[in-house]
Amino acid sequence: MAQKKSYYAFEDPSGTKFEFQATSLQQAMVIKKKKAEKLGLDKDAFGLTGIGNKAGQNESN
Repeated sequence: MAQKKSYYAFEDPSGTKFEFQATSLQQAMVIKKKKAEKLGLDKDAFGLTGIGNKAGQNESN
């Protein structure tokens, strides 16, 4: 049985956003760190802005 994936959205104060699927918040945090490093950005600047079942339709936390 496949694990259910949710969409996680992150944004930094300057408005840089990214959203992706992950099976857990822990996995999402690792992906966020790798994406931020790849873009040359500080991983700690990005805050979680939503978790949802569909892309672009995140629920606020």
